[in-house]
Amino acid sequence: MAGVWAKRVGVGLGVAVLLAGGFAAWNWNGLSARMTAAKLRSASSDDARVELAGKLIAAGEPGAAQLVEVLRTGTPEQCSAVVMAVSQHVKDLPPDDPKCVAVCQPILAACDSFGEAGTMAVLDLIPELSRQDSEACRTLIRAGLKSSDNSAKLRAVRLAAAPQFGLKKEVVPLLDDPTAEVRRAAMAAVGPLGIGEPVVEADDLFRWLNDPDAEVRMVCEAALSTRGLEPDLIDAGRKLTHPEAAERLTLLVDIQRGKAGVFRTPGPWLERLSRDADPAVRAATARVAYECRLAFAGWLDRLADDPDPTVRQIAAYHRGRAEQFQQTGFTGR
Repeated sequence: MAGVWAKRVGVGLGVAVLLAGGFAAWNWNGLSARMTAAKLRSASSDDARVELAGKLIAAGEPGAAQLVEVLRTGTPEQCSAVVMAVSQHVKDLPPDDPKCVAVCQPILAACDSFGEAGTMAVLDLIPELSRQDSEACRTLIRAGLKSSDNSAKLRAVRLAAAPQFGLKKEVVPLLDDPTAEVRRAAMAAVGPLGIGEPVVEADDLFRWLNDPDAEVRMVCEAALSTRGLEPDLIDAGRKLTHPEAAERLTLLVDIQRGKAGVFRTPGPWLERLSRDADPAVRAATARVAYECRLAFAGWLDRLADDPDPTVRQIAAYHRGRAEQFQQTGFTGR
């Protein structure tokens, strides 16, 4: 009996020693990874940072956890080093390779917790990461689109426009970005006619024909051309949204004269002009609508109740004249 008891005690001690050894090894690996990460943060050259990031990759799970922490709190230089090391590590590996999964999955799982520097850097990893989780990559792209860093926004715009991510609609707000370079990229992404339904209508793009930046204007005009708009129609859109009321009034002259046959159906253009911010344009719209012999729609009734007294008077006068035509059986254009 004593021998059996002694044997059981020996086995128990052996298991305890193994467990203790395993814990010590795990603890040492974690400590070693933290030390390597600290060296990475204090390194003064890109080469040294990339080398240390590579050592963290080689350290397995504890190292991957430290890579994620650098992406959460590190500087742009540190985060770039992590991304470069990861890219070098996975570039020749299939997406289901355990070595690839071991480093990519922790990054994907934590992508919504990265700092701006980490988010900006990891955007360069999207081609590799998207092989494993496209939805997490969309999270990163959305964060890039909202970044305060123009470089991140530019990268995110290009990625968002890719068919596999389907994020073109989320690029539209960047058409109003204060930086011209970002507006150009956004217009190039969402303006031209592409695959599927457009995320912004052609007439909603007209106002960028008057953008302060010449390249934005050029890209917008090219985008509208891909949608089948002729030069005269693009010019009309430019006048419609011009910041100067005098230029918008010239559009009414073009409509009245039926310039180049563009305005065979002037109603939609006049309806837009009836909502113009300038009272002079709204009043002139009522007059031109009558002269075009339109059968007046609800928007003329709205002008007859306009806040500006002159607009109300002119609109009411021309509405009355139009009603006389309708009474004689004229249906308008």
